[in-house]
Amino acid sequence: MTESPVSNFPQPSGVRPPGLRSTLPAWGWGLLAVAVARALLLPCFELVPQEAYYAFYAQHPALSYFDHPPLLAWMLALSLRLFGHHALAVRAVPFLLTLGTQLAFVPLARRFVEGDVGRAVLLLATTGAVTLLSVVALPDAPLVLFWTLALVALASALFDGKALAWPLAGLFMGLAFDAKYTGAALWAGVPLFLLLSLPHRRLLRTPGPFLALAVAQLVALPVYVWNAQHGWASFFFQTAGRAQAASGLGVRNMLGLVCTQAVLLLPPLFLALLALCSRATRALVHRALEPGELFLAVFCLPLLLGGLVLSALLLVKANWLLPAYVSGVLLVARHSGPRLLRWNAAFSAGLHLLLLVELLLYPVVLRTDDTWVGWKALASSVEARLSPGEFVFSADDYKTTAELLFYSGAEAYGRNVLGERALQYDYAGFEPERLLGRDALFIDSAPLDPSGEQLPLAPPERLLRAFRRVETEAPVRLLLRGRPVRSFRVFRCFGYLGPPGR
Repeated sequence: MTESPVSNFPQPSGVRPPGLRSTLPAWGWGLLAVAVARALLLPCFELVPQEAYYAFYAQHPALSYFDHPPLLAWMLALSLRLFGHHALAVRAVPFLLTLGTQLAFVPLARRFVEGDVGRAVLLLATTGAVTLLSVVALPDAPLVLFWTLALVALASALFDGKALAWPLAGLFMGLAFDAKYTGAALWAGVPLFLLLSLPHRRLLRTPGPFLALAVAQLVALPVYVWNAQHGWASFFFQTAGRAQAASGLGVRNMLGLVCTQAVLLLPPLFLALLALCSRATRALVHRALEPGELFLAVFCLPLLLGGLVLSALLLVKANWLLPAYVSGVLLVARHSGPRLLRWNAAFSAGLHLLLLVELLLYPVVLRTDDTWVGWKALASSVEARLSPGEFVFSADDYKTTAELLFYSGAEAYGRNVLGERALQYDYAGFEPERLLGRDALFIDSAPLDPSGEQLPLAPPERLLRAFRRVETEAPVRLLLRGRPVRSFRVFRCFGYLGPPGR
């Protein structure tokens, strides 16, 4: 008798204890409780620059965008139209999408974690990753939702033989790509699973998998059309542009990635996943994974390992690996017991308490523009300083401009005023000719001294080349309960000459 292909893996543990069942199981009440807690966080802090930037997307409808595909922008546009121009209309989108992700996760848990669905659901729900997806409007929220739904449909097609599940899987795979380019990993995962799973390899001779991939390409057409119309700008930015940013071999970014993932998953779950991934990789090499384990591994391991390898060469952002944790958590839940959930829940409580203190009291001042503090006050200060007919602009990547556009009624522009590349601002109808001869305020967020005491006063050289005259004004200093937390240099610019070099 041959050895079982999964003999080196413990079998799923945990059986639901007998007893009366209420309409909502105990884990359902737990899921509801953490959802309510996250909902209470939504109005507690201002939009971070990424959210304001995606709101700018939403105010300029397009088939796709320079940095990302369009799905989040389309959803934000609908929400802002229905509920008005305020932060809660932005935050409601990721919250509802991530709630949908957790509900879509339930049928996956029922399939792959027999007997203890609730433990798997709560293991995912209590992570910092789900909090991030719930309370900050990032493209990862629709990505992870449609990634999860795609896994549900693919599992139904592969393990239940449901023919109609193939085009449905294609729809969800296409929508995942329309949310973020990481969704393309689903397209690679389907043939990879079919090639590695001997019982399912025969499906390569059937139309189902190819129908799914074809539907995914149809759904992705808006992204292809926009790129074709704009010189494939987004594809080049996300491939060649990222490659050009590579700084050579190093461990700093890799260590940073590992640490951020440990925070997002929480240390107990992260360490358990690392151990299991190591064992699963060895089993995968020896073709010792049964189809269910293989399915979960194929949609987890390549993304995790790919991100780890890339982090040795360039900065891999913390949220890039989030889709891998859908099947990753299921892998861990299959081979762990209640103790892991208890430990992770304890870490989760501690992490979220620290997060709440930072959000409300801001004891640790972040020396970066990637913060939620001070944007409304900056917008008010800028509006008060603007004279009739003046515009305002900034020259960071997108952050200050996006926040001013969201929180003020000012006419705000990006660094393309100075003839520099400005991401999506370059594709939103910017016409420098309309600004010629006008005066402006330049808001410089580069200095990180929150007190503003050591801010250099000389105007940047690039300003002097774009305007007839530039004067230094008093900086904007932002206080929180009497404590300085942000500062911005301000320059009044007279007579715009147009982008230097044109």
